Amino acid sequence: MAVNGENSMGIEKVKNWFKKNPLMISVCYLIFYLSAFHWLEENVVPKYIIHCKLDEMLPFCEEFIIPYVFWYFYVVGAFLWFNRRGWKDYSKLCLMVFSGLTICLGIYFVFPTGLNLRLASNTHETGFLYNVVGLLRAIDTPTNVCPSIHVMNTVMIFQAVCSLDNLKHRRLTIAVHGVIMVLICASTVFLDQHSVIDVVCGVMMSFVLHGLVYKVEWREELARRKENAGIRRIS
Repeated sequence: MAVNGENSMGIEKVKNWFKKNPLMISVCYLIFYLSAFHWLEENVVPKYIIHCKLDEMLPFCEEFIIPYVFWYFYVVGAFLWFNRRGWKDYSKLCLMVFSGLTICLGIYFVFPTGLNLRLASNTHETGFLYNVVGLLRAIDTPTNVCPSIHVMNTVMIFQAVCSLDNLKHRRLTIAVHGVIMVLICASTVFLDQHSVIDVVCGVMMSFVLHGLVYKVEWREELARRKENAGIRRIS
């Protein structure tokens, strides 16, 4: 009994420490995730090539490298912003995003996927943006692609923003994050970094985990939003 009591006290101390230093949750998980992802990149060979007809219809647009690279800053900024809002909002975002990333690692291990889209990219041979695309492809191999982490995390952040209570300038904030979400998701396919299938799977993952973490009942939520919209029109 004494051992169990000591273990409980130890767990409580760890929880309290993380609550006092919430950003360390992200740092610790990032170390784990990058280590696991690097191991997958080095040791797991793609067995399944993700491809659909729609991929062939979408043109290569090197301009989309801007929102694609912006994603890295956007995710970091979102976590810092949620941390400032308090433990409740921050911890939910962490639980949703980190659960999704962990599931993706498991999927990549069991169902190793890859792309052959980049071989057919109709790119220009010169230009700053094209050079950045080349640099990106040198460090970001076309493996472990389904579901798309770029898409999943971006949609999750948008959903988390929409779920916030007492959000200042609500409509404007949601609209800005919505535009960012669309541009980042579009960049993954217009740069041939992902197949449309990867995007769809990433969106599906985000909706499932958002529903579980935020306990969203989608039918009730849609009915509530329609009711609120009707009240605003009447007023």
